[in-house]
Amino acid sequence: MTEKTLQLTAEVFVDTGKDFRPEDSLQTEYSCVPGEAVKLEFDLTCFEKTVGFRFDPLLEDSSMVKFLGMTLFYEDGENREIPLSRIKTNSDVDLEPVYVYLHHDPKFFVDEALCTRLVKAQVEFEVLETGVEEKEYWLDIKKSNVSQRERDQILGKLEAAMGENRKLMEENRQLKIEHADIYASGIWKLQHDAKGPLKVIVSRANILTFLAAAYLSLCSELFVFNNRYYSTPRPNEETLVFSFLRFGLVFLGVFVLIMLIRAAVMKGYRHEVY
Repeated sequence: MTEKTLQLTAEVFVDTGKDFRPEDSLQTEYSCVPGEAVKLEFDLTCFEKTVGFRFDPLLEDSSMVKFLGMTLFYEDGENREIPLSRIKTNSDVDLEPVYVYLHHDPKFFVDEALCTRLVKAQVEFEVLETGVEEKEYWLDIKKSNVSQRERDQILGKLEAAMGENRKLMEENRQLKIEHADIYASGIWKLQHDAKGPLKVIVSRANILTFLAAAYLSLCSELFVFNNRYYSTPRPNEETLVFSFLRFGLVFLGVFVLIMLIRAAVMKGYRHEVY
């Protein structure tokens, strides 16, 4: 299971005394895998003054976002980690610190008392999922009066599911590496790329059958050759030659016979298992 990398855009707005306006904003593009932390920094020294700050984590889609933290830096060299209690958001479902937005305009507003004389902002968050507006259960949760206990349960299940998803992603990455290593080996590549009759002969299940049939056919041909050489009176000018036709016919017969025997054995084994 491969998790898709998302290409998204974040934006910050600074209130310079004229409310939040498009001309007083900064955008940055970023890529992320759902469930992985993203840390963004914004240089705010281009604004003459700051009396408000807003952060929009993504502009492209409805989403589920886990807010990990925000740090604001001030002209006097001080910096503050802003608690969630001083931040408001327009989420449809609040599972603090996870927020679900059933629209395409998620926003985080910082308490104005903390937004004067800013020079830099640092925000860390996770995009857990996009396209959540298409999932009806979020609408049901939004309409319901969910208790704190139910919110904690939902959040716990969500965290467990995301952890399992990350584990599966890591296992999938390891399997891809092992697959590449195995494919690099000659015999597996031959089995994988073979086509037509060769596919049947050298496939993973049949290669031992192929070797066994070749061995028995060779033994048969050598037996005939040896028997004619020692047991049959022959003129001195007669030449004994290896018969490829006879070898091929014996090989084909032995190969088919072993395949039939193996198929019968496997059928009986599957019958016993099930």
